[in-house]
Amino acid sequence: MHLILHYAAIGFRPYPELGEFVNVGIVAVEAKSRYLRYQLIAPQRTRRIRVCFPELDLSLYRSGLRRLESELAALSIETNLWSDDARQVAKNHPAQIDLFVGTDEGHLFERLTAPQGSPFFYASRGTRLCEDMDQALAALYDRYVDHRHLHAADYEEKQLTRDLRRLFQANRLGRIYREAPWVGTDAYHVGIPLAFTPKGSEVPEKAIKPLNLDRPTPTPIYTYGDEWIAKVNRLRRVGCLPGEFLFVVKKPEDGEGRVAAEDICEGLIREGVQVADFEDTEAILAFARIEEQPELKLTS
Repeated sequence: MHLILHYAAIGFRPYPELGEFVNVGIVAVEAKSRYLRYQLIAPQRTRRIRVCFPELDLSLYRSGLRRLESELAALSIETNLWSDDARQVAKNHPAQIDLFVGTDEGHLFERLTAPQGSPFFYASRGTRLCEDMDQALAALYDRYVDHRHLHAADYEEKQLTRDLRRLFQANRLGRIYREAPWVGTDAYHVGIPLAFTPKGSEVPEKAIKPLNLDRPTPTPIYTYGDEWIAKVNRLRRVGCLPGEFLFVVKKPEDGEGRVAAEDICEGLIREGVQVADFEDTEAILAFARIEEQPELKLTS
């Protein structure tokens, strides 16, 4: 039986204004049964936290993580009413009562992952089909927390994002551009790593997406690039395309890969978004700068 799994990575972001965070867990809700599962990193595994936030008091991080563990444990006890065979509950749809108001399948997940004023927040989100919820949760944890099975190109794109954040911080734009993990509707949404969203607006005014097209052969370039062309098109169709959208692109130096990357860039431009080379910092900053408006406020 196929299960529909809504999941979100749990990020630790001690300084929201900087936008930098570390994934420390995964939470997942099976759509039809509302069965909830989660997995958090062990509190003693703090090496990544120390490297990213060397000035942070680690006792605050550990106590916060343990508090989050207690909250998720209590919530799972409330929401998961066991079936006759507890070991099969992750493979089947147990008979449960949705303890939250509303009957929409995604209601529990939406309530759980709603924005909160906490260093722990729900970052990258997605939906997948699976046969076994426990196995799917373990695979998601391996990818988002332990960074296993990531292609080198994925690491490169993460590095491009970090480089852009450093560039913005050096030019007094760091507090303006934050991650927008949910741009779109309940039916269709994407995550954008760098976005400026004025207070009161649900759609970013400006969005920046690093795009690593420096792949070994043309096929993965076309596959990945076409995916983002389709995402831009879909966001426009649901009325949630950012007002201005810039793709910061890294391309192969030459050969067929370069031709494929240029073709993808032309396709993005035809969709009405902008493209800049990742080395063209002048063009990137020109796009990123916000016209001074004293009354302008960021979303919290």
